[in-house]
Amino acid sequence: MRMTGMELALATGGRWSDGMPEAVSGICTDSRHAERDTAFLALRGPHHDGHAFAAQAAASCTALIGDAAGAALWDGIARPRLVVADTLAALGDIAAAWRQRLTDTCVIAITGSYGKTTVRSMIVHTLAVLGLRVATNPANHNNLVGVPQTLLAIPENAEFAVIECGISEPGEMHRLAGIVQPDAAVMTGLTSAHGQGLGGLEGVVREKFELLAAVTGDGWCVLGTGVQDQLGQRQLTLQAPCIAMDASDEGRVAWSLDGRHLALAYGAQSAEVRMLLPASHWAEDMALAATVVLKACGSRGITLDAVAEALSGWRPVSGRMQLVPGLGGSVILDDSYNANPASMQAALDTLAGLSGKRIAILGDMSELGEDAAERHAAMDVDGIDRLILVGPLMRHLAERHPEALWLPDTDAACRHVAGLGLEPGTHVLVKASRSMHLDRIVAVLARHPEQEASHAV
Repeated sequence: MRMTGMELALATGGRWSDGMPEAVSGICTDSRHAERDTAFLALRGPHHDGHAFAAQAAASCTALIGDAAGAALWDGIARPRLVVADTLAALGDIAAAWRQRLTDTCVIAITGSYGKTTVRSMIVHTLAVLGLRVATNPANHNNLVGVPQTLLAIPENAEFAVIECGISEPGEMHRLAGIVQPDAAVMTGLTSAHGQGLGGLEGVVREKFELLAAVTGDGWCVLGTGVQDQLGQRQLTLQAPCIAMDASDEGRVAWSLDGRHLALAYGAQSAEVRMLLPASHWAEDMALAATVVLKACGSRGITLDAVAEALSGWRPVSGRMQLVPGLGGSVILDDSYNANPASMQAALDTLAGLSGKRIAILGDMSELGEDAAERHAAMDVDGIDRLILVGPLMRHLAERHPEALWLPDTDAACRHVAGLGLEPGTHVLVKASRSMHLDRIVAVLARHPEQEASHAV
């Protein structure tokens, strides 16, 4: 980005003191990463106050942005300062102003209760392989801080920006939608997972609908399985045309899966993808991603064959069903980054479809609300040879399966799995909510390069 000092003031409603920079080329919220020609914006958090680090940032940056209380402490710092009412709101306002400059960029926003990161990575990977200039969120920066930072890093010559949007409180999606101003929106699927702060499924649907509702004019939406029905049940209607993946819409890519062989169909076109795993949720995600790419690139002459070839080279991001070489010739399915009942069941079904011995190491799923115990107990673990359950909520599943081993916490699980004695052909699924830190178990089970020269998964 590059914005003048006057543009920053107009965007935020703030006022400059001690001068005004001619322009800044970025907004930095971490004093350790402050650079020349950037402005340091001081965020307040539950455990820190960025205003306290302004002096450190001023050693490198061009200007400071803070609220009145924080900026009052900066009298000894010789830098122009923009005083705003609220720095988090100002960050979003600046990003929204920059978004309006991206007139040649198709901004595609993604939300849902599950699969957001996987679908985003598939779309981005495919667009990049097709030779298109695409920008996206780094890692999981999908909240009221990460989304504005993502937008501000998008160059004006980007052809596509694929922005993941996640929320945890009412009102956040409305704000994110106003910042992103999407040309198109994707809803992967909806469940009550992580709806503890949103009022259960009812709240989740209505809050996430805000992103779809922000698409107007010539925009469009793509809806994952079940989304259209859930919106209809609540009489939520869209202004923009939509493609539902579980309807007979002409614009969708249909799919069927046989083992690891994924067949795609789009009108009269057909194509095939050889997947890493016999994962039906990946197959559905690939069909959804293909639909988005073909819709977004409608005037570019891109074929389903080209999209399928690109998807064949896609690999999952770290902690999202990533295949990791394990000790003793085993394969670890590292899905430790996050979990909800839908994604947990999909991972278990995928594991059950693999050959060899199948071990599932499952940890608690957080933010499920009042029915958390029932949701844990209801997981279907048929086809799993050995079940290791970790955390107080997973005890409810252990009570239904006496053959399972229950462990109270991750420390105990790490000690136990160190002696598992894994064998060639064994597949081990590791999955839980991020708060359980089961990535530590993956680290114990993974074979490191110095242990063996090579391995093919």
